[in-house]
Amino acid sequence: MSHLNNQERVFGMQDVVPLIQSLKDGGVLENLQRCFCKMANVFLYCVDKDGFPLTEFSGKEDEILRIKELIDREQLQNMLARIGESTLEDQAIETTAYPNFRLAVATVRVDKKPVLSWVGCGVLFDEEDMEDYENAPLEGFTSVISERQLARTIDALRDMTDALLKERLSVVNAQAADRRSRYLEKEMEEKLTREQTLSRLMQVMIDGKEPEEKTIYKYLKIVGEFLELSVAALYRTSKNNNCIEMISKWCAKMVNWEIEENIDSPVFSLLRTEKTLVLSAKSMLGAKEKETIQALGLKALILIPVETSVLGNMYACFGAKEKDRVWELSEIRFLSDAVKILQYSMAGRAQSDLLEAKLERILEHVGAAVCVRSLKTGDILYANKEMYQIFDKEPDMLDAGEVNGVLGLAVQAEGNREFYFTKKKRWYDLHYEEIEWMDGSPASLSTLRDCTGRKKNGRKKTT
Repeated sequence: MSHLNNQERVFGMQDVVPLIQSLKDGGVLENLQRCFCKMANVFLYCVDKDGFPLTEFSGKEDEILRIKELIDREQLQNMLARIGESTLEDQAIETTAYPNFRLAVATVRVDKKPVLSWVGCGVLFDEEDMEDYENAPLEGFTSVISERQLARTIDALRDMTDALLKERLSVVNAQAADRRSRYLEKEMEEKLTREQTLSRLMQVMIDGKEPEEKTIYKYLKIVGEFLELSVAALYRTSKNNNCIEMISKWCAKMVNWEIEENIDSPVFSLLRTEKTLVLSAKSMLGAKEKETIQALGLKALILIPVETSVLGNMYACFGAKEKDRVWELSEIRFLSDAVKILQYSMAGRAQSDLLEAKLERILEHVGAAVCVRSLKTGDILYANKEMYQIFDKEPDMLDAGEVNGVLGLAVQAEGNREFYFTKKKRWYDLHYEEIEWMDGSPASLSTLRDCTGRKKNGRKKTT
């Protein structure tokens, strides 16, 4: 730590300004904000110390323009000025004219001077106080976040940007000193490798379309192989803390590590910590901790809580079986950053799952048969129970060809029509419209209502 502080003291703004320009030109800032927007369902852009944009707004494309119009520019300028001049706070989240819309500013400093700021916006799904606001709550957004998660996201973004600047400034200093020693060269190489590994972890979690267990296994494998660990695992405890579940586990070659998932497991006694737990050969261990480590068959262990709010208590466990392993500070910091990526990704995925489940509950009780079909492939993305009954099919057994043949797939705008379904000998009202499905793809939403009775009554009146 003292080595890094000595490096920081030699920097002036003449070093920082070109560095930030290089981060802008190289797309580093834009890539960082895009990853956070995708993982956490927020809207972000970056400005320099004078408030001029360094990046374009990131977030869900069809919602960005609406977000821009909602921002009170005077409020934003006041926040940037206040945080930039403050010696006590580096970030703030404020309410707006809308009860479920928040505006955030986080400033990053070098030598106590502001060098850039992040501007963030979040549409809340858990706001309960709707009174005394100028406007009604915002509706129609699919990118939503909890108030607590918004605060954590802004905090993590500022921390990671601060760390990134320090890393890059260290590289600049090493270059300016003509790579003063082989040790410094190796240190810079390791830091760059850590950044690249963190980027790989972020990409794995963002692109993970496989089952949760497989995605997390890939994540644990990258971490384990990078730090040359023996084991890496992710645990979840039940709400009443009377049992544990291993979500996924990775082991190095030739390593066998089997831990039972019950309250008698030696790992269970550790899964109550609220802070990072670091144990190694040279740690000040008590008798109970030594006994636990031995029971786990490890020489060193790092246990980090994973805070996801909606997924219960989770813990990332990283262990080494080799003799006398002592954790380096850089390794602990790397694991802390890696778990933050896991934490925000899983929280975002859980939130998406909750929204999907909520939407499906709504569509199950609309009083009509509902079907959502992809406009690209014609595949059925969703159908409710009434739709299954019309086609006499079991859940998930609908034939896309039959449905598309009856309803028609070439839908380009909203519309209505009546049709006679020979198989059921019934008349139906069909309403259809183009929508964007939960994964962002174009789809056709069709609703059917039986109108046979109305048709028969109409014929009786005409006769």
